[in-house]
Amino acid sequence: MNLTPLRYLRLVVEHGSFAAAAAAAGVSQPAVSQAMQQLQARLNQPLFERQGRRRQPTALARQLAQGSQGLEERLQGLTAAAPARQPGLLRVGLTASAARVCGPRLHALWCEGRPRRRLVMSTADEGQLIAGVQRGTLDLAITPRPRGPLPPGLQVHPLYRITPRVYARRGHPLAATQHLPDLQAARFAAVGAAVAGPVDVLSEAFAVRRLPPPPVVVHCADYGSLVQLVAGSDLLAVLPHPVLLGDAAAGLLRPLPLRETLPLYDMVLVHGGGAARAVATLVVALVKQLAETPAS
Repeated sequence: MNLTPLRYLRLVVEHGSFAAAAAAAGVSQPAVSQAMQQLQARLNQPLFERQGRRRQPTALARQLAQGSQGLEERLQGLTAAAPARQPGLLRVGLTASAARVCGPRLHALWCEGRPRRRLVMSTADEGQLIAGVQRGTLDLAITPRPRGPLPPGLQVHPLYRITPRVYARRGHPLAATQHLPDLQAARFAAVGAAVAGPVDVLSEAFAVRRLPPPPVVVHCADYGSLVQLVAGSDLLAVLPHPVLLGDAAAGLLRPLPLRETLPLYDMVLVHGGGAARAVATLVVALVKQLAETPAS
């Protein structure tokens, strides 16, 4: 059950704006905005109305926000009462791109040569990952560095820096584009619904230039299907890391030679301060390996 949109709604109502809610949740403002759009589409009813220059929550929004807090508290109580996890099981939450970048290393460090160990990886947005570590449903999270302070009791370790780039198939009409505003009319594909994916660097890049972002017309389940779609169409895509191309598609796509860079961000590993010795050893080894991972 994904309560993240409802939690963001509660924070918007409590703090009075999308920007303040994003800061409180430790995520980007586009993540909150897109979660609200997603929630409104699911309900088929408006959650905000214009009053002058401000957007005020509707009665429905306030009712949902109030009810979501109680639901979240009940779920946390159930989680706290759940039996202890199985010995040898490591639960790691990651963004979709981090699963591709870090998955092989996680398996090698945790499982290889240890037949009794198991690894469970799950993907979510950065706010949900941090909440999972805080609740104890995740042992580790690999996520973009939170915008705000971490909840008490959590530790963060830098891993690697991401330098996202826009990719197109070879021979694409826009393959030689050098300026970001020239992509406004382009059509993009992305992984999953925007709120469930990594940092929305495309929207942020256009927002700082006070331009509306190009439309994302296809949402893919994973980066493998995204790459194949872009290789066989005129859609563009932002890839956070070149490893996501895979060996088969490396010769089919090329990054656009843009003179403007997309927003950079750092990937970090977050875990609880009381990690078991085996998990702590994994943290040290993973940080050491991934700190040397090139971003492009």
